[in-house]
Amino acid sequence: MQLSDAMPSSARTTALVLVALTLSVPGARARAAEPEPLEQIARTARDAAASATGRPVAELEVAPIDPRLRRPACTAALAGRPIAGARAVAQLTIEVSCASPSWRQFVAVHVHADEPVAVAARPLSRLAVVTADDLLFVTRDVGSLPGGYFRHPEDVIGRIAQRTIGAGEVLAADVVRQPPLVHHGQAVTLVAQSGGLNVRAPGIAQADAGLAERVRVRNTVTSRMVEGVVRSAQTVEVLLE
Repeated sequence: MQLSDAMPSSARTTALVLVALTLSVPGARARAAEPEPLEQIARTARDAAASATGRPVAELEVAPIDPRLRRPACTAALAGRPIAGARAVAQLTIEVSCASPSWRQFVAVHVHADEPVAVAARPLSRLAVVTADDLLFVTRDVGSLPGGYFRHPEDVIGRIAQRTIGAGEVLAADVVRQPPLVHHGQAVTLVAQSGGLNVRAPGIAQADAGLAERVRVRNTVTSRMVEGVVRSAQTVEVLLE
């Protein structure tokens, strides 16, 4: 790069400094424009699913990520965590996040394995409370159970049948639900996290929901309806896309 002798001395000095900075950081602008590799996002999601479920990665399949997705390259290691009851379902949702620059991406991970799951030992009526005598465990391909399943008696005993259940039917999470922690019309606290920022707002639950279940809540400050996950009897976490 050549600078004209006709330029004022101050302008020449500024230009030389800019040139020196550019040359001292080769490719910096190009690296900043590079997206985070989709393979790395998928690998982080798979590893988080394996850690959460105790399964070998060979049993886990990451759903295709939209090739048009362009998240900024992360300057630190990516983090992954399961959301909303990920330990006993055939499909997990993993939140992959970057601290700098701050972003989050939700990735689906499918489980493929044959193992014993809870089924109804006898017919159950709607609103019946599941007991140990109501359970049998039979081997099924969990990848064919999109509604979820249970592997341990303690995970299903005490749940409530949402409809009539036939003998031998798999007791999926949407068929036998937990007793509600949050009730329709109840005041709750909405919590949303983005990077290091934690935002809270008052809300009113629009339905009954148990622990780790999704529920719609009306934000009483903005009057907007949002969906979140029950974290306690008073708290609903809003999952930001």
